[in-house]
Amino acid sequence: MKKVLIIIMLLVFYLMAFSQVNEEINLGKMYFPKAFVHAGKDFNKGVYLVKFGTKDNIPYFFVYNKKKELLFDEMAVVKPYEGKYKKFKYRVKKELLKGYEYFRIKITKPDNLYMAYFLVKK
Repeated sequence: MKKVLIIIMLLVFYLMAFSQVNEEINLGKMYFPKAFVHAGKDFNKGVYLVKFGTKDNIPYFFVYNKKKELLFDEMAVVKPYEGKYKKFKYRVKKELLKGYEYFRIKITKPDNLYMAYFLVKK
């Protein structure tokens, strides 16, 4: 009986861990304050729908237009998070970086930071 219970608990733990890895986070509508360039293509400033998820176990940001058509995906830059507060699911911050060269979207999770950088059009 104990073996069956242990197997069931391990299975539940594995499913919970797997679901968190492949979790897609809908960041919602985000206002890009300046026109930007991605993969040689120009995009206007404005509102875009942004989601965060994985593709082949690699974290990506997915950017959609107002019609919910995928425009492009951007591989996330991942950095370990070493903050002392770990009791949150995630936090989102968007900002223009110093010198207005890049627009950044940053997701802070208890274990890592996930960032996407968009080159501001000059």
